Amino acid sequence: MTAPATATPDEPGALVGAAVRARRAAAGLSVAELARRAQVSGPFVSQLEGGRSSVSIPVLYRLASALGCAANDLLPPVRGPRLATRSGEGPRYRVSDDDGGRPPQRSRLLTRTGEGVLLEAHHYVVDPGDAEQGWFAQPGEVFVHVLRGALAVEFSDGSSTELGAGDSLHHEGEVPHRWVLRGDETVEALAVVTAARRP
Repeated sequence: MTAPATATPDEPGALVGAAVRARRAAAGLSVAELARRAQVSGPFVSQLEGGRSSVSIPVLYRLASALGCAANDLLPPVRGPRLATRSGEGPRYRVSDDDGGRPPQRSRLLTRTGEGVLLEAHHYVVDPGDAEQGWFAQPGEVFVHVLRGALAVEFSDGSSTELGAGDSLHHEGEVPHRWVLRGDETVEALAVVTAARRP
């Protein structure tokens, strides 16, 4: 009987960059064209592919969309049919960028990664002093459950849903969305995302 794999706590920017470079080359895209499609700068793509930069989750989703794949396809694969992520473990990814000296928000990835994995689950602990989230958009569905604190899920169409401890929201991922904290209490939440596979 094989033991389940265990997630590691690092943010593996260099490995993501290698996957981006390989898929970009296979698609016949220049650095400039990928940057245009993903709404990032060419130097950022070059730095990411060279292992000199990490990537936030919103930008990872934009890169995946531009490359015609799912975000999980660009993450370092965790092999095997099972993954046990122990308390406090799991790779951490930025959800926001530094903003005026405020620390970025981070999520802890709890699920397997790699080609063909359809599910992402993230554990968030967001402090009121953290930088604000960027807008997310990705194919598939999103489920968020608030464990403590309060937040609003805002959508680019102008609508929003207020969530407190114990509340949940299930929504489509294609409409750009973000979390905005309410009050001065730390928010802890679980977000689950399903990838919509292209034929």
